[in-house]
Amino acid sequence: MRSLALLVIVAAPMALYAQRPQTPQSPRQALVEMFFSDSPLNILKHLPEATKTALQNGGPGFAFGPASLGSDLKRQGKNFQVFEAGSMLVSSEDPRTGEKLEVVIDRDDLMGDQDEMDLSFHTFKNGQEESLTAFYPRVNLKLGLEGGIWKLRKIAFNLRLPLDDPEFLKALKEAFLQHGGMADQPAISSLTLLNFAESRYKVIHPDRGFTCSMTELATARFGTGPDPTIIDAALVSGTKDNYKFAITGCGSQPVSTYQITASPLEPGKRAYCSDQSGAIKSSADGQGATCLTSGQPFAAGSQSATGVSTVFVAPPAHEH
Repeated sequence: MRSLALLVIVAAPMALYAQRPQTPQSPRQALVEMFFSDSPLNILKHLPEATKTALQNGGPGFAFGPASLGSDLKRQGKNFQVFEAGSMLVSSEDPRTGEKLEVVIDRDDLMGDQDEMDLSFHTFKNGQEESLTAFYPRVNLKLGLEGGIWKLRKIAFNLRLPLDDPEFLKALKEAFLQHGGMADQPAISSLTLLNFAESRYKVIHPDRGFTCSMTELATARFGTGPDPTIIDAALVSGTKDNYKFAITGCGSQPVSTYQITASPLEPGKRAYCSDQSGAIKSSADGQGATCLTSGQPFAAGSQSATGVSTVFVAPPAHEH
């Protein structure tokens, strides 16, 4: 009898909780889950069904998509915070460099099953807002309810480049000098292509995983059939644009890790490196080994000035 009474006492609150209506997710919460959760797969949850179908059945066999920005920022050792209310959406600060990124909601118009937001990006250095902040693109997002879930329906960018504005030209020059120019952009582009080739190779050969062979990587293509290969003959040779490329760190199959280094053939240039995470780092001493062990995140390469990065989304595993 006591056991029956105890069961009733425990079950009653549980039944009441089960009957209680669950609070629906807000558009803001959907946006945070989509871009700033620990899993990049959450973006698929908030894409319209038509978009997911198009990505899966598209001719090229792949699509561009945002990475898990939250995981990316945390991996770089940055203090990352998401705000549930107020104009501030996200704040990320690097305690090593004093650099800070803030994503602000300038407008949020909720109209029934539709919502429209305007976002702006602000960067700071040692507490002072950087001069280029005023010229960063503003992002307009439109979301709509579909099957009880907020889906991202439209993204628009409003970019203002006043080329005759002395303040803009000054800010542009300062940013260019700060990041050392873009002379090494070809090396960074090659690193990005090698990362994508690795991801494609793993999808095509799930039993092998990644590869440390440039020759094997040369077989990876953007899509299927006659689509062009991802890396060209120069990159396959390991030497391109005055940089020496090497892939190491592959264990037994199926390989789950790899490391890529891009070491300059000319003195005074930076070395770059990456791995299966897709993040790109650099080292001022020009040594690939130093880059792997203690390199600094390279914001001008794999990321934009706002810290927003893009990655390739591999096609479904059945699409070989």
